[in-house]
Amino acid sequence: MNENESISNWNMVSYGTADTLAAVYNGIFGGFFFLFWETVVNLNVWLVAIGYTIYAIWNSVNDPLVGYFADKPNKMWRKYGKRFPLIIIGGIPSIFLIAMVFSPPHLDPVSGALVYLVWIISSSCLYELFFTIFYLSHSALYPDKFRSDKLRRKAGFFIMFLELLGTAIGFIIPPLLIDYEVRQSYTNMAWIFVIINLILFVAVIPGHKESKEMKARSLRQLEKGEKIPFLLALKNVITQKNFMVYMFVFLMDGIIGASLTASIQYLTQYVLEMEAGASTLILAGFLLGALGSLPLWLFFSQKINNNRKMLIIGVFLNTILLSPFMFVRGYLGFIIAALLLGIGGGALRIGRGPVFADTIDEATVKLGKRAEGAFMGVYTFFIRFSLVAQAFIFAIVHELTGFDASLGTNQTDLAKFGILVHTGLIPMILTLIALVVFYFVYDLTTEKTKEIKQKIKELNL
Repeated sequence: MNENESISNWNMVSYGTADTLAAVYNGIFGGFFFLFWETVVNLNVWLVAIGYTIYAIWNSVNDPLVGYFADKPNKMWRKYGKRFPLIIIGGIPSIFLIAMVFSPPHLDPVSGALVYLVWIISSSCLYELFFTIFYLSHSALYPDKFRSDKLRRKAGFFIMFLELLGTAIGFIIPPLLIDYEVRQSYTNMAWIFVIINLILFVAVIPGHKESKEMKARSLRQLEKGEKIPFLLALKNVITQKNFMVYMFVFLMDGIIGASLTASIQYLTQYVLEMEAGASTLILAGFLLGALGSLPLWLFFSQKINNNRKMLIIGVFLNTILLSPFMFVRGYLGFIIAALLLGIGGGALRIGRGPVFADTIDEATVKLGKRAEGAFMGVYTFFIRFSLVAQAFIFAIVHELTGFDASLGTNQTDLAKFGILVHTGLIPMILTLIALVVFYFVYDLTTEKTKEIKQKIKELNL
């Protein structure tokens, strides 16, 4: 395919289906991990937090290493491309390993606490290793596959639409398959999703096969035999100011997403005192707002033609639209709050991909080579600290407000207020910090990105 030609819509859909799969994973893991282990298995909350933290630390070590090795010249690039083999290697095992997280043996949560802790650590860390190989390779393909702003925004629209579809699948369907009080229902739900995820994975494959032009660029790197030491590669990444600012914004967004994802189930069960299925309408409100607004945000982003400004608008809207979660009461109120937040989320998602690609383009010019894998490795290294933050936010808030899973729905008003704090207040503070940092530090204007793209052409990268 000539790189001046448009990539077909179906190819973009296939590419974006990887984000559908990742969102499904996030819905299952992020939405039910903490709830399952704290309130169903009844493992001590601090042991859950410790296991989750070890998992997140492993993520932090695992991600840059996978990114580094993904960028090391390999003879497979010649026939299969740079990223495609890793998509296959990582994708299939991750589908089965996430189900293992929810399939522990039945033990007493006190006498069997150590076994449960080992199960959490081993199953989650193995899952994360293969998921990282899969998703890092998928994400690293984006700047190289979509090379113009127009293509990036259009691809970003498909990606965000499909990510939200995955969010719908991963957040709305599981509550319909589980009973808060029945442990086996969580395990059954996880294995039902093995089948769903395998079907999605088949759809991912065509969009990740690399074009002749992409393979040619990889082969030029292969022929040079570039082997940069890991620490030097890491230094190359963390000295790119605009990339690090982008990463900081989405570290905050990651904490917000992790907190909201897990909070909705606590909100439904302990504040609203409703069954698991009731959470689906709250999540549906968010999805309806995001999906409904995406076409308008895409049109708006193409109109203003300013990636920096688009992301600022998205972060700003997310900041102000998190506040209703602290003040509304009642089921309908939370559905409306989620709908409004979804509209802000649509703007943020349309702005995310192009800004990421701009930072990678800038780094490519500065380094004189493409190293998307290393950048994605460092990105996910830091983003995974959102999981540590979420675990400790929940543990600290629950400790301070007296939340006790053994009381069921008979929680104190203070404990219910604590759930609202980690649903709305803390995420709102974090996104405000992200907005201020991005506005004052990130400096890739439209004029600068045009110059960078021209230099990339001159460097034949």
